[in-house]
Amino acid sequence: MKLQIGNLTFGEMPLIAGVLTDADIPHISEDIHEDIHNVDLIELRVDMFNDITPAHVKEVFKTAKEIFKKPIIATARDIREGGQREVPHRTGIYELISSFSDIVDVELNSTDIKEAKRLCAKHKKILIASYHNFELTPDDAFLDSVVSRGKEMGADIIKIAGMANSRDDFIRLLLFTLRHKEEGLITMSMGDNGLPSRVFNPLFGSLITYSYINKPSAPGQLSAKELMDIFRRLKIR
Repeated sequence: MKLQIGNLTFGEMPLIAGVLTDADIPHISEDIHEDIHNVDLIELRVDMFNDITPAHVKEVFKTAKEIFKKPIIATARDIREGGQREVPHRTGIYELISSFSDIVDVELNSTDIKEAKRLCAKHKKILIASYHNFELTPDDAFLDSVVSRGKEMGADIIKIAGMANSRDDFIRLLLFTLRHKEEGLITMSMGDNGLPSRVFNPLFGSLITYSYINKPSAPGQLSAKELMDIFRRLKIR
């Protein structure tokens, strides 16, 4: 059974997520509004917020939900896997914004993963268990273990992001994605060598590709407009 949020079904076509922070919400520019039309989901990166007090975070999520009317991914990335700042009591934040988010992204290696799963089950949200490596792309045996652990933890989607130190790294993760396309994966290769993964991995089975709306949140990220233009040119959107 495929995952679904409203009319959005995962796996039917390449889905584009656009990343925003709290700095983007109070003064929505025309450019941001235009780019929002190019994304299917919005990821709000709490670790990139200027203010992470609970009341402010809740207000940002509430405002984003009301304005954009799109599914929201709640992410407070751990600094050990690319987060910009430490976010204390992450599970409390996820509980607080449960009414305004549809997906929660938590690192597979985090001590918060079990509590995040409990919260997602309680509030009927989708859980992404993620793994990020900013130095290299691990070998296939290790990647297989990531998928297995994600399933053991009860994740709905398993996200793998590895640094591509060569074009071969990108190709290897691409082929890994194809082999596991029925298992609910998001994959991407970071860095210049991995830039093509933002386009090709979704064609090989990755459920979501991430883009930026205002500024990149990861190495090798394309803008939402660039991605949508490519997908439309290829006749897949």
